[in-house]
Amino acid sequence: MNESVKLKLRKLPKALAELSHSNQFLKMSAFSAYLICGLLVTLLFYQAIKPTAVLTLAPDASYYQEAPKPDPKVEIERALREYLKYRYNWNPKTVSAQVGKAGDFILSSTKRAFDGSMQNVIRFSVDKIVAQRAYPVEIRVDLKKSVAVIEGDRITSIQGLKAAGDLRLELGFESGPRTEQNPWGVYISKEKEYQQ
Repeated sequence: MNESVKLKLRKLPKALAELSHSNQFLKMSAFSAYLICGLLVTLLFYQAIKPTAVLTLAPDASYYQEAPKPDPKVEIERALREYLKYRYNWNPKTVSAQVGKAGDFILSSTKRAFDGSMQNVIRFSVDKIVAQRAYPVEIRVDLKKSVAVIEGDRITSIQGLKAAGDLRLELGFESGPRTEQNPWGVYISKEKEYQQ
């Protein structure tokens, strides 16, 4: 009987070694799973607090590079030049269309008054065969007062007789919705012309 007990005791170290080896494998597997889980939770928190990235894409799905933000004064000046191109450059044939395009730059609350005054301009241009061209030389934009002072030259033709004069305007402007006709979203709220 002693011999059988000795045989079982001899197998005990081997059984403990196998058990210890299998426990080490489980410990290492559990440690690896915890480590991976910790890394994923850390990555999740990093992604959650990171600011969102906005990708601007062209119609052909290509990526637009980030461009510096435009200067507001320059953008307002561009909008005002576009307005002047329509409002002060016309002849009897194009006056109605040009004034209509200029109306896209007028604040909605003053649009009715603008349309009324432009009807007189259209009628005068067609009846007296008057044409006008304006060449703005300097546009000074004051963002605090929302006013732009425009100085330049104006050529007026009445029944073929041409006269050159100064153009001096003060335009009040406001921002509004951007449209296809007015992509700057700059709207004229008041217009004052100075005679010299």
